[in-house]
Amino acid sequence: MRFSSFIGSAAALCAAAIALGQSAVLHDGRVVTMVIPQETFSIEGPMWNIDVANKQIIATGYRVTIPATLNGRPFAMGNTQIVNNEAVSVGEITTATFDRLLDANAATRDRVFDTAGAAGTIRLGPARSLFSTSEARGAATADLVRAPITEKQIEDNYFFQARNAFAQYPPGTLPANFLGLIGIRNETGGFPTNNNQLPPRRFWRYPSMSGATFVAQGSVFQDQQGNRFNIPDFQVKGYFAHVILAENIVIGNIGAAAIGNFQTPDSFVVGSTLVLMNQDPRMPMDILGIAGSPVSREYFTTQVPVGTFAATVGHMIGEHVMMAEVIDVTADVYDPGAGPWMSILPRTWGYRADRGVSYAGELVPADSTLLSVEYGNTVGGVWTPTTLEISIQNQLVIDPLLNVARITIRDQAGGDPATAREIKFIVRDANSNAILRTFVFDWATLAGL
Repeated sequence: MRFSSFIGSAAALCAAAIALGQSAVLHDGRVVTMVIPQETFSIEGPMWNIDVANKQIIATGYRVTIPATLNGRPFAMGNTQIVNNEAVSVGEITTATFDRLLDANAATRDRVFDTAGAAGTIRLGPARSLFSTSEARGAATADLVRAPITEKQIEDNYFFQARNAFAQYPPGTLPANFLGLIGIRNETGGFPTNNNQLPPRRFWRYPSMSGATFVAQGSVFQDQQGNRFNIPDFQVKGYFAHVILAENIVIGNIGAAAIGNFQTPDSFVVGSTLVLMNQDPRMPMDILGIAGSPVSREYFTTQVPVGTFAATVGHMIGEHVMMAEVIDVTADVYDPGAGPWMSILPRTWGYRADRGVSYAGELVPADSTLLSVEYGNTVGGVWTPTTLEISIQNQLVIDPLLNVARITIRDQAGGDPATAREIKFIVRDANSNAILRTFVFDWATLAGL
């Protein structure tokens, strides 16, 4: 699915008349500007190398430079995430944190051994390299960032994390020969006959994996000396560049779930696949409930009932273990600990100059909240409204079974792409009228204006 959308966006890149005068600032402060006439590139392929000193990623024959800023805005890498010791995201990887991409740092320095509240560990370390297994096991040559000792640690992480998670489930939850299926073998390649007496580690077989996928589209830029740089400047799925270990998908009903501990990831089972909460400190780990609300690992593993439908995106290791990066239970799971939450479906934003702004989304919980909006702009971090507060409470459609309010607004007055490009949703307590939470969206940009 991602490939077809990529081809479409690549065609758009080639056909679009991108505004002249685009500029970027590199990590060392150099200003680079887009070459005229425009020269473009498109990449979706396995990573070959990382040049930390120059903030560059090499893939499919291209050397792509990640800038510090693009057109004055900070540049962040999609599908990456940095979390603190409370499992709270502090942003994506940028040029300032570029060395976090390295396997060696992910496997040592950047691990987070704290637990996510009462749940399991936050980031025990990666179980899959950014490079193919054969490359990662090889000694570094020239400027290639390869280290067999790091790959050994990554492979050990895989077996340690998967084995510990497997041990939490009663017999029959997963196949009896599960440890053999994931690569724990004896000297003849056979499966262990006793899951409590495993063969020596030297006989185990880590699944051969391909490298991470680097996705970027952009243009050639140059500095004042004429040095040329491939700079991503065309957005794909909200970002200009992505590092993706994989976009594997496991969809189905949850058969069992187990809360982790200080040395075991939280996990759940779908079919005969063991799904672990991602432990790679470079990659995200998010659980999305109704209206896109965050669901804690503790709530997910202890309160979500068996049989709940879940769609999970992450990176597989072999054929039986997944590291989950996004778990979608938006159909029917709401964690009260998240508080009131609302979201707008990205592709529903619309605008007609003679009528107004349109959008659709959800609010949860519906029975104790009121919803209103203001149009305006954020200037210097300060919200400045251009309209009075507009209640949309009477336009909500309530689903009492899920306690969610469906938002469908058509042709709402107040927004203007020239003078009021943002909309602020205000969630109030239904009894006290106190503001509980606000959400601000750049509706004009989201609508393509």
